[in-house]
Amino acid sequence: MKFIFTLSVFFILLFAIIGCQKNKIIENQFSSLSDTIFIKTKIIKGNGLFDLGFGHPKFKDTLNTFSNSIVYPKGIKNLKRFQLKTDFKEKKDYNVEILLGNKNNKQVFIVDENNNKDLTDDLVRECEKISWNSPPKAVKCEYLISNGKQIVKESSWLCIGSAKGKILIGKREHLIGQFTIDNENFEIGVAGYRNPMSFTYGFGSKISVLSNLGVKTETLVKSDLMNIGELINLNNKFYRFESISRKGDLITLIKEENFETKIGTQKGIIAPTFEVISIARDTIRSSNLNSKITIIANSCGCGGDKKSTEAFYEMEKSLGKLINILHVDSNLKKSDIGIHIDSEEEFNKNFYNNYRKQYCSRICYVIGMDNRIMDKFNINEWKTKTAKIINEKN
Repeated sequence: MKFIFTLSVFFILLFAIIGCQKNKIIENQFSSLSDTIFIKTKIIKGNGLFDLGFGHPKFKDTLNTFSNSIVYPKGIKNLKRFQLKTDFKEKKDYNVEILLGNKNNKQVFIVDENNNKDLTDDLVRECEKISWNSPPKAVKCEYLISNGKQIVKESSWLCIGSAKGKILIGKREHLIGQFTIDNENFEIGVAGYRNPMSFTYGFGSKISVLSNLGVKTETLVKSDLMNIGELINLNNKFYRFESISRKGDLITLIKEENFETKIGTQKGIIAPTFEVISIARDTIRSSNLNSKITIIANSCGCGGDKKSTEAFYEMEKSLGKLINILHVDSNLKKSDIGIHIDSEEEFNKNFYNNYRKQYCSRICYVIGMDNRIMDKFNINEWKTKTAKIINEKN
């Protein structure tokens, strides 16, 4: 009798488990019939395939007023403090505390790794020089951030070092979302580019397909990175990168049925038409440029950058007779070489919104004779990029 009772209990538990498994919602499995898909992501340490940069923190003397008190370590000279804000949309300050100072005649830093506002229990690390091929080891840190409903604890990694006498900080994480559409496997990645020290996602976040039908992407180039509002290709089905949650844990994609008629500045779609006035006061219309490939070449003369401007003149000298090249920047001076478009000219506002989008840009847009975007690249890469474009044309 006891055996029969035990066996009955076993089968009841077995059927309950099977029933739960049937009712369990498996994350990130979708149908191509769905217009909108919501992909949950995971935070991954390091760059992955993304080219993550650094920001310039402003350390202050510890005698300054800060949003909260902390316990300072002893034995560190010339202490300075920086509060790395983790949630820009929250009124209350949520920060990662970082100290900079000197110990044993070496520059050192301390990160509040466990977010307890007591930096006496955290490691004192030497501030290494940043080598782009082999950067300093990333430091894990905990912090508070909103998930849209409540404040939650999260963790990430910071890379801290010095370059040309300045301290640089960069967040070293990216997001991965693995999912299926009609049982076809995909993987997307997202990184924050606008502010390399920011812990929040949204404005400036870029997405890329890292695996399509299980085939991994080995390298990423500029044209692989899509902004919010742009389209990604998932086995010839196109989805718009609609939005990303503040802490990056949820990505929204919306199906786009009309890729062939879409207008924009990402690779493969129709380029926006334009009419601009050059600094020579000539009116230039895109409709008159279709007999050649056109490159809209943004340079950035602000901040003492001469390299990107020089790159335009090199490109114009080398390719000016083969293709149309429109140089775009602000505060331009008249020149007998090339066509120059002042990005601050009021008449050129629509052109600016389509082909520059920010005060400082070095992106080149390549428009084919079919009026579609062939490619986009950093102006300093023009030699390798244009050689490939010319070879493909011929």
